[in-house]
Amino acid sequence: MKIVTYPDPVLKKKIAKVKEIGEQELNLVREMIETMLENNGVGLAANQIGVSRRVFVASPTMKRDDVLVLFNPRIIGKSGSVEDMEGCLSLPGITATVRRANTVVVEGWDINGKTQKIKATGLLARIIQHEVDHLNGKLFIHRLPFRERKKLLKEYFNKCG
Repeated sequence: MKIVTYPDPVLKKKIAKVKEIGEQELNLVREMIETMLENNGVGLAANQIGVSRRVFVASPTMKRDDVLVLFNPRIIGKSGSVEDMEGCLSLPGITATVRRANTVVVEGWDINGKTQKIKATGLLARIIQHEVDHLNGKLFIHRLPFRERKKLLKEYFNKCG
């Protein structure tokens, strides 16, 4: 599937919860995993492929057998703080240092519709926060100071033509 890039309006909308997981949602997840891996990504939210469903996939190792799938994810705890570089498949060619929690606890449904509570640290915690931001209509650039965001967006639009 094609990745939606900034400034597409679908990236700015908060996505509503998934009510049930059926064949359509499972097919979506399969397509999301393929799209993420084909584009060398470590995470992908459904709205990044233009689908308004509250689900993300993540794989810090970029391996098919190491993919986390969460429907209706909700971060219920955060601790620590760390700055690291981030990029985004929806903002190709742009990276910036972003401060995030080092550890998060996230709750959501797995592909079987069972509630999962996951404690993540390091890169996985960063990915989860980044993807939940997407599902809430935010991009990593919205976590930057105004002047830095403005400079990066100018650079991005110059690259895009």
